[in-house]
Amino acid sequence: MSSSIILNKNNITNSENNKLTYKFPSNITFGPTDTISLSHLNIYFSWFNISSKNNNNFFQYKWWDDNAVLVPYDVLIPDGYYSVGDLNEFLMSVMVKNGHYLVTSVGDFGYFIEIITNAVYYSIEFRLSSLSKFMTIEGMANNPQDITTSENLFIGGDWVPPDNFECPQIIFPSNNKFGELLGFEAGTTLIKDTSSDIINKQYSILNTKVPNMDPSSSFVITCNLVKNDMGVPNNILHSFTVPNGAQFGDLISPIDNLIYSNIKAGNYDEINLQIFDQNFNPLVILDSNMLIILSIIKNNII
Repeated sequence: MSSSIILNKNNITNSENNKLTYKFPSNITFGPTDTISLSHLNIYFSWFNISSKNNNNFFQYKWWDDNAVLVPYDVLIPDGYYSVGDLNEFLMSVMVKNGHYLVTSVGDFGYFIEIITNAVYYSIEFRLSSLSKFMTIEGMANNPQDITTSENLFIGGDWVPPDNFECPQIIFPSNNKFGELLGFEAGTTLIKDTSSDIINKQYSILNTKVPNMDPSSSFVITCNLVKNDMGVPNNILHSFTVPNGAQFGDLISPIDNLIYSNIKAGNYDEINLQIFDQNFNPLVILDSNMLIILSIIKNNII
């Protein structure tokens, strides 16, 4: 016969909401044939894929300064859960803040860096566009510094376009994991040769590795009662993944089967649980509302 132990937000013992402790009403002695299982889990999908803790929230791009020289500009991404489209929108907001765009006479903005998903190649793609002082828009000459030219496509900030065609550049720092997130090598810079451009062109650069937009994709729960001499670590209680179709912020119940583990024989006054990602990094959970039910079978053999 099994006994149920219920843990909720009141059992959480740290600010990252990944450690829980259940105090027995009195000390409990477990024997070598007693077992434990995670029978139910309700938890909100509330952990970020981009954060300072994940060390993947920073990159740089190169844009022209007021001397028409390419210089690096920082992009610091606030902690959050981002899709590729969200990242692109945030980059656009940074470029608007820095004045790194062209604008038409009717107020439409033109950007020269884009991040998009390329589903055909299971890739994430950067699109870089070249520009110069002598752009051709719909077959007509246009100087972005001169708002009187035919198309009135002019610069949005305090910078000077180059004399010859150049593309902005993307820098993936060597000391963080932003490149890993999108599938590019850390410590590299995306550069395109535009020496043959006589009109503005757009270039596509695909990632060189498989992107990893969900650094925390599978999860492990450990328990101080568990004894598994074949496992490393030897106290894994259960593992789970986010169900297909679940969105950030959804309440998920990922446990669909009971797996009983042997309890390490001894005398206990509490149960300690901890939640990790697949690499055994403690999972930083935003929403403390959760429900965990443990099933314990005592066989009364000491």
